[in-house]
Amino acid sequence: MKKARKCLLGLVGAVCLGSIAGCGTNQSSKEINIGVSAPLTGQFAQDGKYMKQGIQLAVNDVNAKGGIGGRQIKLFFEDDQGPNPTVASNAVTKLVTQDNVVAVIGPHFSPAMLPAESLFSKYKVPALTGATGPVITAQGNPWIFRIRLNDSIGAKLLVQYAVNDLHLKRVGLDYVNTSFGQSGIQAVKQALAADGITPVDIQTHDDSTKDFTSQILSFEKAKVDGVIVWTDDQPSGLLAQQMKQLGANFKLIGSTSFSQPPFLNLAGSASNGAYAITDFTQNNPDPRIQAWESKFNSVYHTKPELYATAYYDAMNILIDALQHSSKVDAPSIQKALENIKNYQGVITNYSYSSGGDMVHAGLITQVQNGQPVVIKKVSGS
Repeated sequence: MKKARKCLLGLVGAVCLGSIAGCGTNQSSKEINIGVSAPLTGQFAQDGKYMKQGIQLAVNDVNAKGGIGGRQIKLFFEDDQGPNPTVASNAVTKLVTQDNVVAVIGPHFSPAMLPAESLFSKYKVPALTGATGPVITAQGNPWIFRIRLNDSIGAKLLVQYAVNDLHLKRVGLDYVNTSFGQSGIQAVKQALAADGITPVDIQTHDDSTKDFTSQILSFEKAKVDGVIVWTDDQPSGLLAQQMKQLGANFKLIGSTSFSQPPFLNLAGSASNGAYAITDFTQNNPDPRIQAWESKFNSVYHTKPELYATAYYDAMNILIDALQHSSKVDAPSIQKALENIKNYQGVITNYSYSSGGDMVHAGLITQVQNGQPVVIKKVSGS
């Protein structure tokens, strides 16, 4: 399929280049404006730095090869401060109405992406996002393309592992009280119900929560043998850290954050034993991952993590869509994104499905000696 796609690229490329050149006077000399809405300041600025590194690397590659039909890609970055709906909506509005971008990467967080969806519909501009909350693609918005595993799929796969492989029977739940956490934990509840399991205790917290003592003591009182947690990086680290301090001995199973560097750095040795469903983890022996880590390290002198990798793939998917688009305008790019099939990225093989999801597989990891280790590859729909 990939070979066929390459052959097709050669034939279609000439047609596309002709179309691009014919879009207007001196059109081929103009840059292609792409917007990025990312958390560049505040609590989640590190995530935004990772996003920026991956996207910039992909753009540098294509620009060095002459760009798209002779046109260079120009990136416009706007700070959305992470899960901040108002700031994110302002960032998207500026990118579309003032910077005249033809596509946007981000926002990354579900609470930011959800209100921005109406803006992408209003202005008819496609957006590629790593927001994993099921609610994002449940809107049926044709302008939204998700480049990470939908939590409704991830939650089901994680619960299957918790029940069938870890043999959990008394399960507690904890989630961050945002649209991301709410929709993720709802998917977990539905998956547990399918296995005939009712959670024995449910707790919630905010991104700003620093003390998890009451939640941990409640789970111990309920005699859980494991807790499934859907939350962001910093709460995950604090929860694991305080579980160790309080001597809690139930299993910790969670969303992607439980495999990422902020969790590992914050939790320290308390991260050991934690399970997660994720798209990507460092130290994966897969040759494709090793080649990517070497490439990234040669530029940034560090290993890539999930967000740099996911958005490197997102930018390359957008580049592929631009190369196959009949025109360099938002509606044509949207149609080209819908035609993405079997695109081999670093993380996975991407294919568009109705609703906007492009990822359909993931990894179960466990932290061992301070590092997440892939213990099972899983897929679903």
